[in-house]
Amino acid sequence: MASMEAAATVPLIVVVGLLGVTSAVLGFIAEAKKLTPDDIHVSGRDCVYPANAAHALAVGAMLLLAVAQVVASVAGGCCGCCRPAGGGASKKSTRRVVGVVASVLSWIMAVIAGVFYWRGAELNAPGTRGATFAGSFYEKCLVIRGGVFVRAAVLSLVATSLAIKSCVLLRAPAVEGGAGEPKPDGQNPPETGVAVGLPQWPAQGYGQAPYPQPAAQGYDQARV
Repeated sequence: MASMEAAATVPLIVVVGLLGVTSAVLGFIAEAKKLTPDDIHVSGRDCVYPANAAHALAVGAMLLLAVAQVVASVAGGCCGCCRPAGGGASKKSTRRVVGVVASVLSWIMAVIAGVFYWRGAELNAPGTRGATFAGSFYEKCLVIRGGVFVRAAVLSLVATSLAIKSCVLLRAPAVEGGAGEPKPDGQNPPETGVAVGLPQWPAQGYGQAPYPQPAAQGYDQARV
C-alpha cells in the first residue's frame, strides 16, 4: 500500500514542478518583453499602449501558478483535511503539521506572485488610457517598474517548492503501530530466536542418591 502511494505521488510532484517552473520562466520572459516609456505613444491627454507579449505572458504565468497550487493542494488532501481515515500522515504527527504550514506558506507566496503578475499584465495591456498629472502642467503615462515580473517569478518558484514539500509530507504513509504492538494474524514477523531444550530432571533430595544402587554381591560368600 505504501509503495502504491509513493508511486502515485511522483507524477503529481512532476506535474506541480513543471507548472511552477513554467510559470517562473514566463515571468522572466515577460520582464524582458515589458513596455518601456519609449514604447508608449502620447495622443493629447491619452496614452496609447501598443500590443506586446508581456501581457499574455503574465496572464499565462498567473494561470499556470494557480493550477500548480490547486493540483498540489488536492494531492495533499486539502492540507490534510480531505485525507481518508488511516491514510497519509497521522493527524497528530509533526510531519502533518509541517506539511500544513508549508501548504499555507505556498499559497501566501502564490497570492503575492499573482498580484505582481496581475499588476504587470494590467499595465502592459494594449489600449488607450488617460495620462496622469504629476504637477500643474506635467502629464505622464504609467509604466510598470523594472523587476516586478522578476519578483513574481521568484515567488512562483518558492511557492512551487513549498507546495511540493507539502504534498510529499501530507501524502507520506503513516507508520503503522510500534515495535512492541501486536499485529493482526498473518502480519507478525517470524521469530528469529532459537529455542534450546534442556533436560528436565526430577528434583532430588540432598540426602538421597540420584540413582538406585544395586545390592552389593560379595565374591567371598560360602557356597551352598
